[in-house]
Amino acid sequence: MKKLIALTLSIATILGAATGCKKKLKKFELKVGDKITLGKYQDNEIEWEVMHRNFVIGENKVIVEFQSTCALECLPFNEDGDSSWEDSSLREWLNGDFYEEAFSKSEKKEILDTSYSMYTGEARWLTDKVYLSGDYLRYRMQPQDATCKATKYVKKKGIQMEGTSCKYWTRDIVRYTNATTTGTENQTTKADTHNTFPLCLGTSKNNSGHGPDGFFTADDVGVRPWISVEYDATFEMKDIKTADRVTFGTFEGDAITWIVIDSDKNGVNLISKYGLDKRKMDKNPDEYDFSKTDLHDWLNGNFYDEAFTNSDKKLIVADDDDDNVTLIETISIKEGFERECLYEMILGTGYSRAYCEDNDVPEKDYIDTFWCKGTSKKNGKLTVFSPAKVSGGGIDSDQEFSVRPMITINF
Repeated sequence: MKKLIALTLSIATILGAATGCKKKLKKFELKVGDKITLGKYQDNEIEWEVMHRNFVIGENKVIVEFQSTCALECLPFNEDGDSSWEDSSLREWLNGDFYEEAFSKSEKKEILDTSYSMYTGEARWLTDKVYLSGDYLRYRMQPQDATCKATKYVKKKGIQMEGTSCKYWTRDIVRYTNATTTGTENQTTKADTHNTFPLCLGTSKNNSGHGPDGFFTADDVGVRPWISVEYDATFEMKDIKTADRVTFGTFEGDAITWIVIDSDKNGVNLISKYGLDKRKMDKNPDEYDFSKTDLHDWLNGNFYDEAFTNSDKKLIVADDDDDNVTLIETISIKEGFERECLYEMILGTGYSRAYCEDNDVPEKDYIDTFWCKGTSKKNGKLTVFSPAKVSGGGIDSDQEFSVRPMITINF
């Protein structure tokens, strides 16, 4: 009887495929903070925590980024010393030995190639199966929020611990210059010494990665991998929460990633995660009314037509000024944005992959300053957002800054 049932099910599956019937998809239910198991390392199942959710609009797909709940290994950042993340031995190990050992053939099929932005080092974008957190800036002032458990295996290897939390690598590198003076009283020579350190999280005292135990060759720092998995599942607009990510539209051949600011009666309010272009607000330096600027016309004209298909446009809700695409008014911590949303919006955002591929982006511009449509109360001029000072006013329109469009969608 079992064989008959199995045979019947197989025939039904074949007939379903032949007639074009689609498998009924389950509703997507994973939330940020939920945990799953996938793969094994050192004979133990690997537990992963949901860090980010990216809802692909128009498709029944959700891309989930996971971070291992424990440090799985202790390894140097780079065995040869000073290095950027893109050239490190740790990156090579994660995508080589670890990936091959930790996941079965079927599990490997679930793991996506993930492209991610860099705001330290030469590379602007990298693509890997397995990678490390780029969230050092997010947790710099709240190191207690980035604690990490250690497995028995890494404890035996002598991983650095602070209470119940262990220290682990991020992919971020800090670069700074020391000015040194040498020579005699009558003749001195000044020289700049360039130093680099990989940055770590997990402990409050050593979260910067500085000091003799924080160099590239330290072998008592943990490794906490990240992976991305795509789920075929249904979702509704109410399932998308503040600080989630959304994929919607394309620009310069690249899918646009958006950050969810909030939701209201009109729909889900989104701001692009990355700067999509770098433009002047207007060729007239004294034009401070956003509705009359060249940038306003470009956003609601060429950009709108290029970025969105006709079916996409049906989901976009115009704002009170009848604009389909706009800019955020201002950004301020005082405005009450949820903390996670604020971090997503302002820390290490930089430029989109397409923009970086087409333009030479100086490292100092990578954590970018972008236009807001609000004006300064002091002088009535335009405002921009700068990570250095939260909000800046007194900007002339003919200056050039990053553009991060804002839209509302309803589906």
